[in-house]
Amino acid sequence: MRPKLASGTILLVVMAWGLCVAQTASPPSPVDGSVIVQLLGTAEKGYFKLNGHYATLPVILGSPILDLAAVQSAEYLGAFQLLDRNAGHDPAPGFKLDLVVSPNGGNFKLSVTKKSEGCAPAWFADDSGAVYEGTTVECKATETVASAATPPLPPPDPDPASASLPKVSELPPPPPLSIPSRNWAPPDIDQVIPPVHTDESCPLEEMLKGASQHAEELVDNLQRFSAIERIEHVEYGKDGKKRNSQSRIYSYVAQIESNPSGSLRVQEYRESHLELPATPLADTGTSAFALIFHPRHINNFDFRCEGKTELRGIPAWQVRFEEKPDPMKAFHAIKIETSTYPLRFKGRAWLDAKSMQVLRLETDLVAVIQPIQLQLEHLEITYAPVDFRQKKIRLWLPETATLYIGYRGRRYERVHTFSKFQLFSVDTGQSVKEPPTTSPGPES
Repeated sequence: MRPKLASGTILLVVMAWGLCVAQTASPPSPVDGSVIVQLLGTAEKGYFKLNGHYATLPVILGSPILDLAAVQSAEYLGAFQLLDRNAGHDPAPGFKLDLVVSPNGGNFKLSVTKKSEGCAPAWFADDSGAVYEGTTVECKATETVASAATPPLPPPDPDPASASLPKVSELPPPPPLSIPSRNWAPPDIDQVIPPVHTDESCPLEEMLKGASQHAEELVDNLQRFSAIERIEHVEYGKDGKKRNSQSRIYSYVAQIESNPSGSLRVQEYRESHLELPATPLADTGTSAFALIFHPRHINNFDFRCEGKTELRGIPAWQVRFEEKPDPMKAFHAIKIETSTYPLRFKGRAWLDAKSMQVLRLETDLVAVIQPIQLQLEHLEITYAPVDFRQKKIRLWLPETATLYIGYRGRRYERVHTFSKFQLFSVDTGQSVKEPPTTSPGPES
């Protein structure tokens, strides 16, 4: 543990240095929003190193870590002098700040938007360390409406070689939404849209074909697998604060099966000497969500490529998807007593730009399920490569899956962490690897 006196002494010296610079520097130049984003992002990283979690905006504004970040450059200091640290959620005159921290403190998303009429420039950052410049959601919607008046170019002649591509429909941009904020769970996927680069044309059909092939490979090679699973169960109060938290270790087995209709499902089995507290809803099937790209399911979703970005150092295409309103083909459902309710959902996927492997998924309900008072189901899944040496194959499997449920006024979070994968009960000691800095190539 770091001695308190030493830590306090270091911060005291740095704060005094910052005061000295402020007294001798020339009047600050106009501050760019990107510098505010970089300053707060740097402060968040420092806060995480000391405390093991990220901080909300009021906390980071009041922390000495912000003073430490400010003296790293003259630009940072200019942004620091602009901030009113007692102004709560509106500390930067001329800018709107939004800082969302995940309930477990492991992730954050930051946006700074310039207050102006019309399409306002905005800057974004998150815990990956990347900083982006873009525009607001309202601006994108306005641009879409304006461009709709221009007749589209005629489509090119179909390529006979592409006849085998999945038949998917292009999802139009969603209209601006008024989505209520939730103080205990991440925002809706349409409330905060991660920024992307749009200077490169999206090969949507090629992307979906590649993801579909990987889903088929997953089913062909992974009829049954086991793992060690750690589940952390958290319950929140109406104020967004944790009421209690418990964790358990399970022996986990998943099996992929075909329904009589031809669709796929994943049966999950867990065994532990200690059970987590009972909840009205059980979360199962998190391993199945990458199968939305399987040929048996892909045609029941609409897709739209949002652009190119970078995820954990890997160039990735960012794709929004939404399930079509056909309850007979629902991918996801909930059963309460003798009644079954299809849960139509939307989401966002990040595909490796080289291999088209699914790197990450986020989903939300399209609408609240009023008959059962299911207000929220938000799921975040991160995938990582697992090498099965005896089978000489590499499969991308869930590394973590976090589910947020709002049901009949109750609020739950469950974090699933997987390790030590075994395939067909043959291989042992397999573990999720750190994501590579470049797309993994085929194994020899």
